[in-house]
Amino acid sequence: MLAGGVLVAAPAARAETWVSFPTLLHEVRSGDLIRAIINPARRDIEIKFRTLSEWHAYYPARAQRELQHLLDARHIRVLFVPRHRAARTEHTAVHHHLRYIAAAALAACLLAAGAIVLLRRRRARRALQPD
Repeated sequence: MLAGGVLVAAPAARAETWVSFPTLLHEVRSGDLIRAIINPARRDIEIKFRTLSEWHAYYPARAQRELQHLLDARHIRVLFVPRHRAARTEHTAVHHHLRYIAAAALAACLLAAGAIVLLRRRRARRALQPD
């Protein structure tokens, strides 16, 4: 019976409350806080009091710097929620079409240069031969 009462009372101690940003800012300046969690992606902050109650609020776009300075000045632990990274996919077979095209163009240039060299040699031999 006692264990059931503890389990029912535990969620009440961890209740979270959504408040306005000015109200939360007032508590950051003067309240008895133990930590703050800042989520830059959603622009919200969660503060936790020594009583283990939590307050949440959305902050304006340019207020994150002010919040960090206030929390740092009061020596309150600040955590940041990391952004989700895209899941890595397995590499698929890569076709190097451009490499094949470049190799073919280089081969054509080498063949053309070889043909020109051969033609010049033949013309030079014919010019040297007496008629």
